[in-house]
Amino acid sequence: MDFVIASRRDEVDAIECKWDPGAFDCSALKLFRNYYPKGHNYLVTPSGDPAYPKRYGDLEVRICTPTELRPTAT
Repeated sequence: MDFVIASRRDEVDAIECKWDPGAFDCSALKLFRNYYPKGHNYLVTPSGDPAYPKRYGDLEVRICTPTELRPTAT
């Protein structure tokens, strides 16, 4: 993970940046979510336009460009 942003006391957003979204390995994110289960997950990449969600097991990750980095509806 490259960045984390605390949006509430018990909610932390996780941000990973990759040039190639195919190079994303979700193992660090899964470990992080064991400790901080609440929050959004983002994979920021230049090829994430338009933004779209992708599932990695039980994790949902929003794949997007930096300009589309924003919380998703819950």
